[in-house]
Formats: sequence, structure tokens, C-alpha cells
Amino acid sequence: MDSERLRKIEDIYHAALEVPSGQREGFFNERCGGDVDLLREVESLFAFENTSQTFIDASPGLVAAEMFSEQNSGAKLLDKEIGHYRIKSLLGVGGMGEVYLADDFLLNRKVALKVVPKYMIEEEDQLRRFRQEAQASSALNHPNILTIHAFGTESGSNYIVSEFVDGATLRERILSGMSVKDSLDIAAQIALALAAAHEAGIIHRDIKPDNIMIRRDGLVKVLDFGLAKLTEKNKEIHITDSESPTQAQIVTSPGFAMGTAYYMSPEQIRGRGIDARADIWSLGVVLYEMLTGQKPFVGESNIEVMSAILKEEPRDFAETETKAGHALQKIVRICLEKKPERRFHSAHDLGVALESLSTSTSANTRFDGLLDVSASGPQKALRPVSRERLAWILAGAFALLALASGSYAWRLYSSQGKQLVFRQLNFRREAVFQAVFAPDGKTVVYSAATEGNTPEIFTLHPDFPAPQPLGVRGMHLLDISKSGELAILMDAKYVWHRTFTGTLARMPLVGGAPRQVMEGVRHAAFSPDGSQLAIIREFEGKDRLEFPIGKVLVEVSGYMSDLRISPDGKHIAFFEHPRKWDDRGSINLVDLDGNKRMLSDGYWSERGIAWAPDGSEVLFSASISGGAFTIFAASIDGSIRVANQSPGGLILQDIARDGRWLTNRIDYRYQAFAHTPGMQEDRELSWLRTSHSKVLSQDGQTLLFMETSIGSNYAVCIRKTDGSPLVRLGEGTPTDLSPDNKSVLAFISSKPPRLVVYPTGAGETRELDPGNLADYSTAQWFRDGTRILIGGNEAGQGRRFFVQDASGGAPRAVTPEGTRDGRLSPDGKLLLARGAGDKYYLYSLDGGDPRAVPWLTGADVVIQWSADGRSWFVYTGSAIPCRVEIVNVETGRRELHKEIAPELRTGLLAVRPTFITDDLQSYAYTTYQQVSTLFVTDGYK
Repeated sequence: MDSERLRKIEDIYHAALEVPSGQREGFFNERCGGDVDLLREVESLFAFENTSQTFIDASPGLVAAEMFSEQNSGAKLLDKEIGHYRIKSLLGVGGMGEVYLADDFLLNRKVALKVVPKYMIEEEDQLRRFRQEAQASSALNHPNILTIHAFGTESGSNYIVSEFVDGATLRERILSGMSVKDSLDIAAQIALALAAAHEAGIIHRDIKPDNIMIRRDGLVKVLDFGLAKLTEKNKEIHITDSESPTQAQIVTSPGFAMGTAYYMSPEQIRGRGIDARADIWSLGVVLYEMLTGQKPFVGESNIEVMSAILKEEPRDFAETETKAGHALQKIVRICLEKKPERRFHSAHDLGVALESLSTSTSANTRFDGLLDVSASGPQKALRPVSRERLAWILAGAFALLALASGSYAWRLYSSQGKQLVFRQLNFRREAVFQAVFAPDGKTVVYSAATEGNTPEIFTLHPDFPAPQPLGVRGMHLLDISKSGELAILMDAKYVWHRTFTGTLARMPLVGGAPRQVMEGVRHAAFSPDGSQLAIIREFEGKDRLEFPIGKVLVEVSGYMSDLRISPDGKHIAFFEHPRKWDDRGSINLVDLDGNKRMLSDGYWSERGIAWAPDGSEVLFSASISGGAFTIFAASIDGSIRVANQSPGGLILQDIARDGRWLTNRIDYRYQAFAHTPGMQEDRELSWLRTSHSKVLSQDGQTLLFMETSIGSNYAVCIRKTDGSPLVRLGEGTPTDLSPDNKSVLAFISSKPPRLVVYPTGAGETRELDPGNLADYSTAQWFRDGTRILIGGNEAGQGRRFFVQDASGGAPRAVTPEGTRDGRLSPDGKLLLARGAGDKYYLYSLDGGDPRAVPWLTGADVVIQWSADGRSWFVYTGSAIPCRVEIVNVETGRRELHKEIAPELRTGLLAVRPTFITDDLQSYAYTTYQQVSTLFVTDGYK
């Protein structure tokens, strides 16, 4: 914002003070002369200045109680009872009411009770939002976020009950002086709290020292989600401030700034749409203040402060007395980048960087972040080490600094003391699926999609840093031989994660037409001499690993991925996943005689395998319990160590003969969407990072979905489609919602397997008898609610379908082995399922021979039957938007029903419809979005 524009805003602002409130809208329109941006900025600053001027930087105990003298009960509440809480003393007064210390005489504990007078929440919509945000805050359930116990109404006033924090505000700590070490620890805890809130779709928008409490034991508590914005699009939201003394009631919509001037981000000041990066800015201001005791932007009025935020750089650290080292100063400056896209990508990444620095052994060092990752197992914690034993230097800080600031490289030390300098290779937004070193050791070959999910093969060379296309679109890279021959998939169709299926072919890197080998292949790897290929493909419902092609070494009922052959040609490493397209699983070896050994199990996600050049270890990337990807190294005898653990995680792609690594970092998200007639656009109802929609209730009001970011057994969740806070029912993979919406089916991965029935309301969880089943794949209610159709397999047998009474008893088989992907007809008499040759058949549950369905192909994915049983809803392939068709059961006639995709499609790889209501008015689906960054390690010593 230039000085002339600022003066104009100030002139309009001062003139508006003399205009009656009812005439200001017309006054603003006239003075702004049709300049929409100017109008928005004036309204934002005027709204903020006049609702916060009195309270800026006041702590709850310092705001004048006279504000509430006419409306508030004040001291009259002392020793009174509200619900089962007895008021003991006044803790403070804020812009939204009074906060009291109270006794919960029902549970015998101290609590903080905030009373919000009725006049401050006059409309039902305001009360609904106030209650919804209290519920959202309580649903976060994070140790660094103030716990909300209850919400209620008493004598015309609303109140919120929260945990009582015995400690001091961060403002008080700053005034008394803070060490660098304490500042780092507190900032890291705040970042973790924000990461949890952001994952739940909540932006705080008023992070400042007054809203942060430090308990006597050092635990940080973030307060005041009163300005929090639930991240819903195109909503005008009535928001009330639950603890902050800086705000009275404001209607927030695009164009209105909310927050406290010193801590507001540039986009907040301009009244533009904000996201989680606004909180990262505010935390950067708070961290600067903790380190220096001063604010980075100052002015004599709110407008001058805001102008400084928009125009000026933060005051140089050299002007302060801070002892913060260069790395920490860099973190703060990245938080305070004017453009949101140049800040840290997420609060989680910022928290990792801060934690990395915080683990330094001395509060007076420059915080070089010396950490040891030489753990012997994948779950061993990082620990501080001396400089003499340094093993991993500044991994958290500099990795993230490079990514956030766009720098060219970052360095760390591996667990073997080898210096790794990670140099970024690609600089455009694309989804990278597979990458390998060419035989010259310099050229990198990779397959990626710059838009949608159709792959293309590119080469990168130091002399030609821009990607050069190789072949045609639709080709996907699998491997490269030492002679420079590529193993590729032609006409590759996206399946899930980074897996494709297509026609295997061999193609020279230097040019030439591909030579087709086999159809229906997903993965392939060259033998050491390049003469043979190992492949993974599906055959009659089971996954096969073959080497050479035609010789089956491994066959599983789940699926396999990412195979690589050892340098001596004696072993093949691969991932095994128990369930189709769920990438949890194990890392395994098989020899040429088919002797299979599991090296390690229990990983939440697995992607990428490469052998060490000497064949002593196989390195692979995996995530534990939803965390960032770690690169592990497994020896032939099964011992596991951490080879690399970096913030944000890296996926190993290949290892060159000189030991250099080729890796990529992915920014990905699975999102659960629903659409109902009252929505202008599809609504995202996700919880954390990996939410998968399952079933929508027939009234379109409740979505059943799975959150896979929570533990190895995932989480079963339901949420109202109006965006209300979710309800977490328990662990497991949800499969169906009962016809009366009162029960949910879910299976839990364990030995033996467990199929449970969760109540959606009051009631006890029930576990069904597994009989002889060794695993579950699906479970579906019959429409009468008395029986369940189960997909699974008995020990040593192929998948098939079983029927089980909901009241108990063992499941009984109703289809032959090799049947899967079943959809039950509305009357419960027929099952449409894949059978022999990946073809669809109709099976009668009363017995009899199956009937082939010639008009459905192996490429068709059946969502469900229509309510009248005359049609199926089907989509084919992985096109975006997803084209859903209605297929007539008897004739095979197809007609378009709907094209489905969210509005935002950058990096969108998959759209998977999961449910359509009987009235055809509502539907649910899951999306997968991913953007990747390729790195190569230089300076390997």
C-alpha cells in the first residue's frame, strides 16, 4: 500500500467519524468512487479501529469492568451456582464477558467459567455459531489447546466452562524476560496446537501473547478461539470473541479485518480471504516479541501499525539484544513474509523446525539443531548429541527453510555420518510418481502429471534443467536397466496413490518405439543384467509377483507394490498390503525359489524401494501412525535402522551407483466431499489430512467417513453435512451405515480380524463372530437391517462373500472363491460382483449358477444399485471430472447421470464417488490431491 493510498484511507476514516452510523455505507461508496478494493480496505480498517481501539494490548484483568456495569452481574455472581458450578472468584474481564474461577462440585475440580451476557448474543444465529465454535474447540482434544468442558445458558446469559489453567499469560512472561530456549519451546507448542486446529478446519485469527497461557509445569495452552473461522467457503459468519479483550461482536465476511493490529497478517488487514498461514504470521510476530521483548512493527495508531505491516520489513534483529542465532532468525523472517505462499507451508512444518532447534543442548548456543537419528528401530526417538558425535545437522530448520524460501539446497547428515546436500530438481507444480537415475548417473528420468492424472515421462539433465518430454502422454515409468532401457506402462490408467495399470513395454532411453510385453501390469523391475523383468499383476482376484514373467513367486489376496531386485539378483524386495489400495503393510523379501520373508511390518503407509549399491541393505520409505515419511534401511537378516528422518518427510525413489539418493517430498491430501440440494457447491467434510467418504444417509444429512491419519487402525467418523463438528465412533475401517442410521459397520485390522457394530448414538459397541474368516474386505447391511453381506477370505483361500445375521452367529459363504467388489441389490436377492477373468457376474444369494453381465467391463467401477433395482451407477477410468453413468441391468444401455469433481483441481489425481441417495439428489465422494518436489543428494561423502 503506497503512502498516497494510505493518506486517502486515513482521510476517509477521519471524515467518517463525523458521519452518523446509518449514513456511513453511502458515505464510503461516494468517497471511494467505485474503487472496490479501496472500499474494502476502508471498511476493514474502520470496523477494526472502532471495535478494538479501546482494548488493544489489554490483558483480561486490566479491561475496565465499567463496560459491563449495566448489563453484567459482576460481583453478584460470587458464591452463586450456575448449573453444577459454584463461582469462587473473578479471574478477569474481557471484551465478551467475565471469566470466573469456579468449583465443579459434580466432578470435584476447578474450572474457568466465562459468562457472556445475553445482550452480546441477541440472535439465534449468533448463539448457534457461538455454540458451534465451542464444540469445535472441544473436539480438537489437543494438550496445547484449552479444553472446553461445557456450554450452557443460565438466567439469560450464556456461559462456557473450560479447564482452569494455573499459570501466567505469555504477555506476563515476555514482560519479565525470556530465554531463547524457553521462547523456542513455547513457540513449538503453539505451532503444534495450531497444526491440530488447522487440520480440523479452524483458523484461530487472533494469536497473541494475551491468548496464550503457560502453566506452572511449562505446558502451553492456546486460548480464545472466539475469532476462529471454520474454513467454509462463501459463508458470512457471525463470530463472537470468547476471551479476547480486543473485540466486541463483529459480523465477519470477506472485506472485514479481525484480530489485534500488531499481530494481524497483511491479508487480514486488506480484508481478503485468509487461511492457516495467517496464524503462522501471527505466531512469527509472537516469537519475535518473545526473543526481543519488542514488536516487529510499530506505530502511534492502529492504522500506522497496519501500514507498517503492509509496507515495511520487520525491525532487524541486530537492533535488539536477542541472542537468537541465524537459523532461528531465518525461521521468524519466513513466518513474516508478506506473501502467504512464501511462509511455512503449515503450522506442523513450522513446529518441526522449532522443535529441531529446541533440542539443542544449550540455551546459549546458536541452535544448530544437532540431532541423532542413528536409531536402531523405526520408533526410536531423536536425542541430543554433542558436536563431536553430530549425526544430523539442522534437519528440521534448514530443510524447511529451503522449501519455504525457495532456496536451492539444504543439507543434513545421515545416520552413518555421511553429509547429504539435497538439491531441488523440479520447480513447477506437478505430481511425481516414479523417478530413477539414468546409467550416466547425471540424467534423471521421471514420470509425472502436470495436470490431472495422465502421466508423462520426462528427463532432467544438469545441462538442461528444464524437463524434456520423452515419449507420449499416457506413459508411466517403472524402471531403467543399466544399459538405458526403460520399463514403462503404455496407456497407463491411474489406480490409487502412485500406482497405475497398463501395458508393460520396453523402450530405449535414447529414442525408439516401445516394444509391448504384457497387458494388465502395475509394477515392474529389471534384473541386474537387464535381460529379465519381475512384474506385479492381478490374476483371477489375487496379486502375483512373477520373476521371470510367468513364474509365480508370491501370490496374495491383498496387493503388492514397489518391487526392486537386489544387485546380485538373488532377492526381490517388495511391499505387501493386506487390503486393496490401502497402502498400510510390510516390507518383504522373496528369493528366486519363492521363499518369502517379512523384514518389518506395521507401517501406516509405504512408498518407494531401492537397494544400496553393494546390496547389503534395502532402503524404503514408510510412515508410522500417519507421521511424515522416514527412510529406513533393512539388512538381509531383518535388522532395521533409520537412514533419514527429515521434516515433511522424503520418499526414496532411487540410489545411484555412487550412493547418491533420488527422493521426492509430497504434499498430499485425501478429502471427503458431500453434496445435498441446499448446497451451491460441494462441501468438504474432512477432518484431518486423509479423510475418505464412505456412505451418506438417505436424507443427505449425515456422512460416514474414515480418517486414516489417526493411528494404524484409523478412525470411524460421522459428521452432519451442514459442517457441524464430527463424532469419532472408534477405530477401524467403516464400511456401511445401517438403514435406520443408528449403527455403523467397521472392521478392525487385527489377528484374528474383528468386525464391529458401532452405535451412532447411545449404546454399546458389539463385535460379530468372525467364524473361520482370516480377513475382511467389505461389509454391507441388507436393507432390512437384519443381515450383513461380508467380503473376506478364510485362511489359505481366495476372497468371496458371506452372509451373517446381525444378531449373531457365524458367517456362511454364498459365492465361490475369487469373487470381490460386490454390490447388493435393494431386495437383497442378487449380488453383482467381479468373478473369473475380472468380469462381472450376477450371483443369486439363494443359490444357482452366476449370470455373466457382458455390458460391464473390468474397467467399470460399480458404485451401487438404483433404488428400483433396474440400474447400476458406474464410473469408468480415472478421468477428471469423474463421469458417473447409469447402466440398465437388463439391456446395458448407458446414460450420463452426473460429472463429479470439486471446484479446486490443482494437483487433483483422483475423484472416487462412493454413494448416491435413492432420490438422486445427494452424493458423496473422495478426492486425492498431490504436488511433489524432486531432490537429489549431492556432496555424498
